[in-house]
Amino acid sequence: MIKLKEGVEFSVIAPGGFFILQALKKTSRNLDIDLTITSGTDGVHSGPDDPHYHGEAYDIRSHDIPDNKKQVIYMLNMTLGNKFYAFLEDPDQSNEHIHVQVAKHEKFTISDLLELSV
Repeated sequence: MIKLKEGVEFSVIAPGGFFILQALKKTSRNLDIDLTITSGTDGVHSGPDDPHYHGEAYDIRSHDIPDNKKQVIYMLNMTLGNKFYAFLEDPDQSNEHIHVQVAKHEKFTISDLLELSV
């Protein structure tokens, strides 16, 4: 199941954001774990061009999945393909989380979304 931390916002969801949501759902089902989105378009990120603000990136709570972090990241990367990436941000810190986004310098369009299925 995909859960949302209270206050998470999705003021815009780009085609890449929809594809990430599909991959999160598939990963959650296949690994039989809950995944909690902790940031969408809300929060403080790296600047106005940060993919979060364009609906192309999400943060996932990693503290809830201590035994499966690597497996979750691997499955997300395999499901999403080379136009995306997922990685563990701030490992072993209080702000540790899995960050998932459309890869820099990549375009993921509505046509891409319609052609692919997760």
